[in-house]
Amino acid sequence: MRSPKLGKREEAATANWSNLCLDVIQMVLEKLSATDFNRAKAVCSGWLSASRQSVRKQNQIPWLILFPYERSYGYSCRMLNPAEKGLVYRSRNLGVEFTQSRCVATCGSWLLMYLVHGQPKLYILNPLTRDRINLPPLESRICDIIFSPQEVRRFCLGDQQSRRERALTEEEMSDLSSKEEKSVLWVDERSKNYLVVWSHGGCCLFFSKKGDNVWRMFPYVNGLWDFVCKGLMLYMYTRLSLIEIYDFSGDSPVSLTHAPFPFSYPPRFLSAFIIHRIAVTTSGEALMVRIYNIHKTSRSFYVYKKNHATNKWDEMASLGDQALIVDLGITVSAKDVQGFKSNSIYFSGVTFGTSHIFIYSLATHKVEPFMASTNKFFDARWFIPDV
Repeated sequence: MRSPKLGKREEAATANWSNLCLDVIQMVLEKLSATDFNRAKAVCSGWLSASRQSVRKQNQIPWLILFPYERSYGYSCRMLNPAEKGLVYRSRNLGVEFTQSRCVATCGSWLLMYLVHGQPKLYILNPLTRDRINLPPLESRICDIIFSPQEVRRFCLGDQQSRRERALTEEEMSDLSSKEEKSVLWVDERSKNYLVVWSHGGCCLFFSKKGDNVWRMFPYVNGLWDFVCKGLMLYMYTRLSLIEIYDFSGDSPVSLTHAPFPFSYPPRFLSAFIIHRIAVTTSGEALMVRIYNIHKTSRSFYVYKKNHATNKWDEMASLGDQALIVDLGITVSAKDVQGFKSNSIYFSGVTFGTSHIFIYSLATHKVEPFMASTNKFFDARWFIPDV
């Protein structure tokens, strides 16, 4: 006579999970994380069919994408999910041009790539699906006005006579992958509508949207320290210490700040190396971040939020359940996210280099490494893939 326990084990081992009723499968699927949801679809055809009728959780966990040196990983990249410690994903072959490009911005699953070899150009790439969106040539004629570096300086000083319409020459185009320039990206996952904005000379911006065949110029006479994109909204921190917000949903940018508000703050301490960054919360509120590097081996971060009652900027003692990602310029929810710490600041990318993939805790004011640096990769970027 067989043991009852042995019989149950044999029954469990031979259970056909595809025979579960549709409602039960859907209940299981809708409780899974975005990553596990995609894995569960591969169980069988029945689970795949049930997944199409289930509401999949949208991934909210930022991943780290690592860019290898040319050909060291066969024209691919590596991706790390903080919630899956020790697990590294490898993309498919992304082509020779990928290894010759630098990532200058990310949005969702999409990367804004800048080809630095040969004729410089910008393009948008999804490393998960290998979908690509080609952008207008950088040397294409702009619908408004373009400046040489010398003309930019004269225009910033108020000399409007130097304005003229022409195309940028190769010598005048700055390296968009350098620390002095910045680019931002927004892509709608479903419609593939996009907005790309990049700076030139620190005084004006160029932008392109879906349907454009040229780059359009958005001159900004006060100069820019930093800017970040959230949807079709562009948040700018100017060299006059003003914060302005522009809506790019229409044909031309529209200002949403009729009275730009200044960012004023009490000095913390003297430092030869201070960086200011603007960030946007999940609710669309602007934050200012001051980054100090006193001894070159340590960093201190201070986050400020506008107090509309006093019209002053208050230092935030805590981000609560949020985490701030400097190179994305946004905060994300870190509540109940395994491997991602709340009330922390994550920084990496071109500004800091891959040897500085760190986490700064606002609670302890200490810096800890997110991962050990490696000589196999020249850059790292945060992105939030649609997995």
